[in-house]
Amino acid sequence: MTDFFPKMSEAYAQKHFPNGSVFEGAMRTVKRRSVLAFVFFGIFLAGGLYGLIWSIGRLNEFKAAGQDDMTDVGIVICGFFGLIVLVCVIMFIVLILGNLKKHDNYIADSAKHSKLPASEIEAFERQAVASDCYLLKLTTGLDRALSNATNKDGLLTRDYIYLADPFQIVMRVADLRACCFSDYTYYITVGKRHKKIHCLAICLIASNGVSVLSDTTEKAGQALMAILQQRNSAIDTNGGNVLPEGALEDYKKHVLGGR
Repeated sequence: MTDFFPKMSEAYAQKHFPNGSVFEGAMRTVKRRSVLAFVFFGIFLAGGLYGLIWSIGRLNEFKAAGQDDMTDVGIVICGFFGLIVLVCVIMFIVLILGNLKKHDNYIADSAKHSKLPASEIEAFERQAVASDCYLLKLTTGLDRALSNATNKDGLLTRDYIYLADPFQIVMRVADLRACCFSDYTYYITVGKRHKKIHCLAICLIASNGVSVLSDTTEKAGQALMAILQQRNSAIDTNGGNVLPEGALEDYKKHVLGGR
């Protein structure tokens, strides 16, 4: 198990959770990504403003010259650049509001998406920095680098599991009803052809209906199933088989008893 799931060390905790909080670490990751988003939308905003000023100038020239046919074209161009500016401003507001969140807001958000009381999320945080917490290294290589998780490793504490998904979902191990493989696909363009890529994910389903997916390698996923079943024998693993794409919802209803 330790090949995939090393124990929490003081050095790791200090590096990733210097304030003793998983969610403080998540906030740092979100803010780093926000900086890139600010730069991206800033470039578009600058371009949009330049285009809007230019198009307004041209529109005024068309009006002064009495070119009614070109005036309509100028209005459309102004509207296009105005829309770009509006979208960029809205995105800036969303990013700013997101970065103003405090620690308690992240706990509240996690509790909401996890369908657990905030006290349970706080208990998870305390357990997460303990020496008996496992680091769930489910992916490797490019998959790990491209992961959208708020930190690259999940966490398995004495009572909780957390896969570091964007919604910061925390689950009680005792509440788990399933831990299984699931297939999902996406397309990439190679030349003029669209290639379908299959990806392997691990899916957790809790008795309160909350579910979460995380990319995984086959061996790491099997190791996670084994350690979770040691703690909760009621967990269904679908026999270790991979759910085909589109079958997850039916499987979820099955393990939750038609709920």
